[in-house]
Amino acid sequence: MAMIVAGSTLVGGAIGAGIGFGFFGIGALPSGAAGAAIGLEVSTWILAILGLASIAEFFVDGLPQIFDHYLRGIKVAWEGTRGEPGLNPFGGDDPQVVDRAAYHIAQGHEEVVILLLGAIVAYLTRGRGNASVLASEMQASSKGAKLGQWMLEHEEALRRHPDLQNAGPRRGALDKQEPPPPPPPPNRRADEPEPKKPLGMAEHEVPCFNVSDKHLDRIPEFDRQLAGQEKGLNDLTVEEYLKGREAFKNGEALRDPIVAADARKLLSRKMELSIVRELRLGGMSPEIADATAKKEVAEKMKTLSALHNPDMIAGGKDIINDLGDRRINSSIGPQWPSRIRGLDNAANLIPEASRSTTKINAKLKRCK
Repeated sequence: MAMIVAGSTLVGGAIGAGIGFGFFGIGALPSGAAGAAIGLEVSTWILAILGLASIAEFFVDGLPQIFDHYLRGIKVAWEGTRGEPGLNPFGGDDPQVVDRAAYHIAQGHEEVVILLLGAIVAYLTRGRGNASVLASEMQASSKGAKLGQWMLEHEEALRRHPDLQNAGPRRGALDKQEPPPPPPPPNRRADEPEPKKPLGMAEHEVPCFNVSDKHLDRIPEFDRQLAGQEKGLNDLTVEEYLKGREAFKNGEALRDPIVAADARKLLSRKMELSIVRELRLGGMSPEIADATAKKEVAEKMKTLSALHNPDMIAGGKDIINDLGDRRINSSIGPQWPSRIRGLDNAANLIPEASRSTTKINAKLKRCK
């Protein structure tokens, strides 16, 4: 998969260089650079096809330096064979150009692999989700399913690997170094830790949610839905959460069946387009791909429910932007009433003047 990302960069660079050469050789190298940059954009798009859109934000920051390795390789390959005429009696070619170009491109390949694995580790260790959630996203794509399974098998090894901690393109001796940290204030010793700044609402860990014995084969989906509820909950301000809770308790938060129906139509169409795109890439005709996608989606929709993130009992609004397994959704919702009181208390501790600007900070987890 990493080679797909690297390959799209190289193909982009080659196409760009070819276009430049077509104009009498003028701008071949700048066109190669532009082509490689476009290739990097395509690489990020490929992450989404592989079910890895969630890690893109951790991946793209490291692309410029990786692009530099490929650009050097393209430059060496393009210019290295054109020595100064007359200086070499046997011709103008540099006999080592292939090795030098291959070295730079191999460095780019190595950095892509490290950056990709490091992005996965960053996603897992910075509170965005867990391996099961990411694996379920990958399994939605036939291209990323094998990587998802491999990641689950090697999750602990990935987390502990020293080269993947804060992974990014590694710095050489000539690279610009990070500036040293500023000196401590006069009233604080150098060895004294910097006082922590207030971060808004303290994290509240909601009591864990139980998985029914009947759903043990759907744990990745359970984790995915729970992660969606956590994200939606933490996107609410304390004021929005408390108002939503009050509306629910007063019976004012009612579900509109039209909202759910419209959401199902919209999301089913998105699923159809995604399946059609994948089938067309595999060589299937448009008519057969469209009919196949409609049939697959119709079968899937029978088992899916519209998801509120978070549930309306947890302050959520009657807005739907996802679908999920109906049985899992029905097992999470009824567990909220016995778990919500502590979160209410934590939200009420926030001063009223700060509630409109302070986000909820809740942690939802599955019982192990």
